[in-house]
Amino acid sequence: MNRKEYLARQKKLGRRVFGVFPAQYPREILWAAGVLPVEIWDPPLAAGRSEAHLQPYICSVVKLGLELLLQGKAEMADGFLFPHTCDSIQNLASVAHDYIGLRKPCYFFYHPKAPYRDSARNYYQSQLKALAQALEESRGPLDPQELQRRVAQGQEINRLMGQIYQRRAAGALELDNAQFYEAIRRAEWLWPDDLIAELKDLLAAQPGDPDRRPSLVLSGVLPNPPELLTLLDDLGARVGHDDLLACSRRWLSAPATAGDPYQALSEAYFNLPPCSSKGSPLARRLEWLLGLCRETRAKGVIFNTVKFCETELFDVPILSDELKKNGYPCLVLDTELNQGLSGQIATRVEAFLEMIA
Repeated sequence: MNRKEYLARQKKLGRRVFGVFPAQYPREILWAAGVLPVEIWDPPLAAGRSEAHLQPYICSVVKLGLELLLQGKAEMADGFLFPHTCDSIQNLASVAHDYIGLRKPCYFFYHPKAPYRDSARNYYQSQLKALAQALEESRGPLDPQELQRRVAQGQEINRLMGQIYQRRAAGALELDNAQFYEAIRRAEWLWPDDLIAELKDLLAAQPGDPDRRPSLVLSGVLPNPPELLTLLDDLGARVGHDDLLACSRRWLSAPATAGDPYQALSEAYFNLPPCSSKGSPLARRLEWLLGLCRETRAKGVIFNTVKFCETELFDVPILSDELKKNGYPCLVLDTELNQGLSGQIATRVEAFLEMIA
């Protein structure tokens, strides 16, 4: 069933639906409260009404998210959660909560930025507990055993995602670029029980012949526009791994060892890959990207940045230069969400692939 039908079914089961804006948030606490988080990244809308509330140099993730609210296409949501991913998302929280008359409960989550010290870990746990307490005011007390179970499910999802990415890196997953990201992105709106079942089914598929297409690493925020993935398929290139905020940066966390659920959630968060939205040092991001390139024998890296995404744009020039010094050619694209690919960008991608072949 499609997303809308699925969400309607979840509500009939007695679950509440929350619209969640990008990117890092403790989904396990929402699950334990009987809330299904549905992430709002790139709804298929044309920005129009939102432009009256935002500066013209705001990224399209924020524009499309606000457009979804203004057009009344998020009426199914029972509430909204705004993480403090960047200044633009934080400002969106103010616009939605204070100015446009959004008559739904709004929750906020503030995660720490690097450098990380003991104080950052203590602060993160305090934010986890503050969100749980805020949800308890409307949903009732959280069952500690239910929270423990949902934390265990979150760790299972991370483990399965890690295995899927390993299979992808080895060329042993029979999905083209578009199919792979369509499958991965279902994690943005599936209930954990259903998501775990789908990921296990994906891993259970018998691998065929290894995918011998030249491998690339894709970095940025989203695998959008989808036409980029289709173009890479048409040109015979495979995304062997990614450094995408919406994908691997949120899923590839080392297993937590703590028994306390809040400590486990904190440990999982600090085990995630480096990310521009968390203020990770450039040296760590470079080391991470080099590791992905070596793991997949990548021929190069494509930075597909969302226009006006400052957190990414500050990092990309230095990362690109350093990767080139290490023998990995780079292509930097600046695209708008859901706008397709211009002929100029398509030509640049084709020329890049010819160069690294």
